[in-house]
Amino acid sequence: MDEIGRRTFLALAAAPIHAAGPLVTFTPAEAKLVASVCDCVIPAGDGPGATEAGVIYYIDRQLSGPLERFQQAYRTGIPRLEAACRARHGRSFSALDAESRTSFLQTIESGGDADLRGFFAIVVDHTMQGFYGAPSHGGNRDEVSWKMLGIADVMEGHKH
Repeated sequence: MDEIGRRTFLALAAAPIHAAGPLVTFTPAEAKLVASVCDCVIPAGDGPGATEAGVIYYIDRQLSGPLERFQQAYRTGIPRLEAACRARHGRSFSALDAESRTSFLQTIESGGDADLRGFFAIVVDHTMQGFYGAPSHGGNRDEVSWKMLGIADVMEGHKH
């Protein structure tokens, strides 16, 4: 990682979860957990990840709008995921390292708890929407995914 990349990463990691704007639906603790899940779905690597794209803000805002029908899924899914993680690892999901988070989510994806599996599938869908969708909906901050894909100029007319 070059020096600028490292500084940017450290600044993002140190920033509070609400730095990009106020949360509308989630509490800060809920946002931290959901953002941690989103980062497992689309981690930063050679390109931007869910955090850099502001995916948590897309989900948070959309749950008070067009995706309101999913609010209850998040209200019940977040504590279920947290309880399952604590039962398995003895710690909060957000406190796990990236490898442990990914492994835990893989067990959910293939496990026997249909409710948790369904909740995780919803978060995956919403993460993808927030990462690849129009920035006007609250995600894809600075068109990071469009730029990564080389389609930012093509998508110019689809911002709104």
